Amino acid sequence: MSLNLNELNPEQREAVTTTEGALLVLAGAGSGKTGVITSRIAYLIGPCQVPPSAVLAVTFTNKAAREMSERVAKLTRTPGRKQRKGGGSARDDGPLLCTFHAFGMRLLHAHITLLGYRASFTIMDSPDQASVVKSLLEEGDYDLGGVKPKDVYFALQNAKSRGITAEELQTHRDLPADVQLGRLLADYDKTLQRLNAIDFEDILILSLRLCHEHPVAAQEFFRRFRYVMVDEYQDTNRRQYEMLQAVAAGHGNLCAVGDDDQSIYGWRGAEPGNILDFERDFPQARVIRLESNYRSSGTILQAANQVIRQNPNRREKTLRPTRGPGDPLEWMVGEDETDEIEKVVTHLRLAHLRDGLSYGDIAVLYRSNHQSRRVEESLREEGIPYRLVGGTRFFERREVKDALAYLRLIHEPLDEVSLLRVINFPRRGIGRASQTRLVERAAAEGRPALALMREAAHLDEFSGAPATAMERFAVLIGDYRHRFESEPLGATFRDLMRHLDFHGAVEKERSDPKGAERSVGLILELELAIDRYAQNRPEAKLKDFLEYVVLMTLPEENDAADRTPMVSLLTVHSAKGLEFERIYLIHMAEDLFPNKRALAEGGDDEERRLCYVAITRAKRNLILSMSRIRKRWGEVIRQQPSRFLLDIEAGLFDGPAPSSGGEETQELRVHKAAAARSRFFDQVRGRKADAQAGD
Repeated sequence: MSLNLNELNPEQREAVTTTEGALLVLAGAGSGKTGVITSRIAYLIGPCQVPPSAVLAVTFTNKAAREMSERVAKLTRTPGRKQRKGGGSARDDGPLLCTFHAFGMRLLHAHITLLGYRASFTIMDSPDQASVVKSLLEEGDYDLGGVKPKDVYFALQNAKSRGITAEELQTHRDLPADVQLGRLLADYDKTLQRLNAIDFEDILILSLRLCHEHPVAAQEFFRRFRYVMVDEYQDTNRRQYEMLQAVAAGHGNLCAVGDDDQSIYGWRGAEPGNILDFERDFPQARVIRLESNYRSSGTILQAANQVIRQNPNRREKTLRPTRGPGDPLEWMVGEDETDEIEKVVTHLRLAHLRDGLSYGDIAVLYRSNHQSRRVEESLREEGIPYRLVGGTRFFERREVKDALAYLRLIHEPLDEVSLLRVINFPRRGIGRASQTRLVERAAAEGRPALALMREAAHLDEFSGAPATAMERFAVLIGDYRHRFESEPLGATFRDLMRHLDFHGAVEKERSDPKGAERSVGLILELELAIDRYAQNRPEAKLKDFLEYVVLMTLPEENDAADRTPMVSLLTVHSAKGLEFERIYLIHMAEDLFPNKRALAEGGDDEERRLCYVAITRAKRNLILSMSRIRKRWGEVIRQQPSRFLLDIEAGLFDGPAPSSGGEETQELRVHKAAAARSRFFDQVRGRKADAQAGD
């Protein structure tokens, strides 16, 4: 396989061959944008003879970075380079294809010492961050109105993800809760720096600090990259946009590919306005529209166009089908939610038996995660295989996190968060009181807690068994630190697990035999994961594996390895980037989709974009459903079809079409009016629910 421009349509070919200056490619759903990006990279490296190392392409997921790398390798007829988890070629002489955070990590590894951190910094994951917040709340004086610690943590991370600083929050004098949140955020950042740790949001925050405070060092790092591309541009937040501008500042060769109609991650800080502002920031920018859709039937595209056309703030584009009109849409209504799902599952089974459609070509989509439960139950009763997309990730399991905390502590002995997580697991007689005295003594002396543990028997605070246990623990960490520096990763990790009797410890934590078996199985799977990683990267050290853990999760690999055809159950957020022959879009009732809470926060436009994304996942068949009534807290609620469906022409449906019945609910009338946004801190619970729904 090699680059052949004749295989591209005129608009795609123009996007590929326009290499100099700023370029905005408005790529509609199913328009072949990934092929355009990879062909453009191949065109630069091939006909334009640009050194591969001068090309940078950033995207949002590890999976997308891998696929991009594999396609480029085929188009340029080069041997497939091993792709680092988190993106990026394993060789420095090739193009760098990676995620934003992987790119930021490269910059920080090169220059984070300029910001006052040590080079061996630690990246904290979410539970460890939440633990720091909880400790600060317990020790400090913050008046946050009785908000739960987990909600305070979410508010804090939400502020960071949106680029809101502690200083900005503390200027909100008329909003006392925001001021208190600002105080907490300032203390949180100071605590992390004292621990020589950063969180995931800090990767980009600190990268931009480097750009602003040390521009010479940053530009020296960026100088290599003379051609910059970004995929899924509509999902960038302001910090990511600023990073792109900084990288491209010296030459202006920035190609942004995206679709504002598919911007559905506002609760993560995504700014569809970045697309709308592109020509303002790059006045000489060229704009190319990709509107030929190679995925969906004409009927499905008509419905999608009719739904999205109602959004006022968007770049005009209309998807054009390259396939025939296809089958009409179908609309199903159940008496209640159970009846709705039974009808959907029966319809799904008939499609499989009558039409010979593989279960793997079918997906059931819903707005929020909790809506999967009844579908799961019905499919299980019917014996239909399914996979639930978006469960708890492997590296986020408690047992796995405990094992990884040992590795983090071994790599960075100053990591007190990891220390306190494992200091008494497996149990070794170092109780809560001893831990508190240890932390207080370490803070008072300004010394690492692990260093004090080596001399616990000589300290007044400790004696007897706890002191002995502390010294042995410190020796253990030191011994394995030396071993991991010189011995194979996999074998050393297994020795550590045996030394600790870690399998026995996790078994004791679970009261049920099946749960204990699962827990041990997770540790065995972690051992295999480290072995696989070490085999692919023989030169890798412990720090490399820990970075891999942060930037990558295992479900992607597990999903790819499982070839059994199964019905996919997933939220619309999780379905972004996927496609299926047949889509069942369930619970399409007002207040459910669009989501009532999102509407209350003024999110009508994004909810409509979310519906557009859901519709355009379908290639051949789209079936929509709702129930006439649903029960909530014992109350029976009569439902109306989603407002989005009322924008679709009745003639596109086979049989009855969604109808309001001539009546609008009071909620629908209210939500159609412009909704005023709540103040920042009042939105915590709503945004948290949105994030969980789209997980």
